[in-house]
Amino acid sequence: MIEDIKAKGTAAIYCDNLISYLTEVENSPEIEPTPIEIERYKADLQNWIQANKLNSDSNLEMFRSVISSGQSAIKSSFLLNGGASVALLAFIGHLAQFQPTKVPAFGTCLLPFTFGVLAIAITSGLTYVTQWLYASSNSTTRRIGFWLNVLCIFLGFASYAFFAFGLISAYQLFAAFA
Repeated sequence: MIEDIKAKGTAAIYCDNLISYLTEVENSPEIEPTPIEIERYKADLQNWIQANKLNSDSNLEMFRSVISSGQSAIKSSFLLNGGASVALLAFIGHLAQFQPTKVPAFGTCLLPFTFGVLAIAITSGLTYVTQWLYASSNSTTRRIGFWLNVLCIFLGFASYAFFAFGLISAYQLFAAFA
């Protein structure tokens, strides 16, 4: 306070004013927490630490759940489209022996399933790149990771759409074949 007064241009302080100020400072009570307040502060701090730990653990488990669900979705799409492709190829191979003229029609029916396998294969590869980009501290790199993640989700849904389209195509062809 005295330094502030000096900085404002005051060259001298009256002794009576200085003595009165110092007496006031000397007589002012020191604010020291009571033992109960200290214990309450410790309890609040411990509660805050525990809440943050639980929140962090919850976020980690949610992340693991998302990764596990994504892996399951990729595997199921591979299984759906790949299994349909293999089954249709086996049928086409058998059909080629007895009615080779029908093979081209079933060949076009195979195409959506193969596109579904391709879409999910790209998704599988991009998930690694996406996670690698997310791990970066650079915000631009993380933004690119976000958009690659969106692309992975789109390709995953596209894989299921290819399967549905292939299923409908195969059904219509089998219905017309009979």
